[in-house]
Amino acid sequence: MTASHSFADLLTEEKPEVITPLDLGESSLDLEIPTDKEAGAFPPVSDTITWFKDIDWDLQRERARAGVNNCGLVLAVIGTKLTDLGTYLSRV
Repeated sequence: MTASHSFADLLTEEKPEVITPLDLGESSLDLEIPTDKEAGAFPPVSDTITWFKDIDWDLQRERARAGVNNCGLVLAVIGTKLTDLGTYLSRV
């Protein structure tokens, strides 16, 4: 920008239109708006109940137990390492 350009000149100056991936061209910034069916916030209640009933609760129970076992193992290892650290610091 040179000193001969004023702010008003920049506003009125013709520039080529740049089309972005979101722009449909011809100065249009309209995006495709989904229909009411596609824009639903929640699934229908019957689908939710069916989905909930179809959960394999035995598998979920096994996964939860495995997760609790892993947490217990991590706590045991941390406890052992803290005991070793305390023993080391007591000797120093």
